[in-house]
Amino acid sequence: MRARPVPGVYNDGVMRWLARLGVLATLTLSLAACGATAPVLERTTRGPNAEEFFIQQSYTANGRAPSFDEKRVWQDQMDEKVFKYLREHPEMEQTSRYSEFRFWRQVAPGSTPGEVKVLLGEPREQTVDPALMAALGEQHWLAVRSTAKEAWVYPLGWVVYFDDKGVVDMLRKVSPLEVRDE
Repeated sequence: MRARPVPGVYNDGVMRWLARLGVLATLTLSLAACGATAPVLERTTRGPNAEEFFIQQSYTANGRAPSFDEKRVWQDQMDEKVFKYLREHPEMEQTSRYSEFRFWRQVAPGSTPGEVKVLLGEPREQTVDPALMAALGEQHWLAVRSTAKEAWVYPLGWVVYFDDKGVVDMLRKVSPLEVRDE
């Protein structure tokens, strides 16, 4: 004799089926999320800024964001470096990238190697080798190669390309899930 189902109570077969369905759905979503988070190399006109590098350095060295006092000391040091550079290069005040450098502390197209070093420090790697620059530029190399003569590699996935005068292109590896504030 077969047991009658009790109204409002699921039998074991239905519960096993729902559990398997839940596991399958979770597995599918997990695999999809893993595939969607592969870094993407994007070409940008807004370059890296000094503060994001400072914060990243703090996380690397201390495992935390900088404290208020650490940030204030860094800002004072950065002000000193920026104003020293501007005193030594008064012609920069007439350029379109002046406010990017002075106020936003951000690399912009046309920034000279000196300006980039003031804001970001020494690069992790520098190259003039076209093959290596092509590897760094991936799918963007065709557009970049006609003007780029040198590439500097920085943390946070940044590659800054220069010609004889200054920055001509900037690339950054980002997660597709990263929120952009542009």
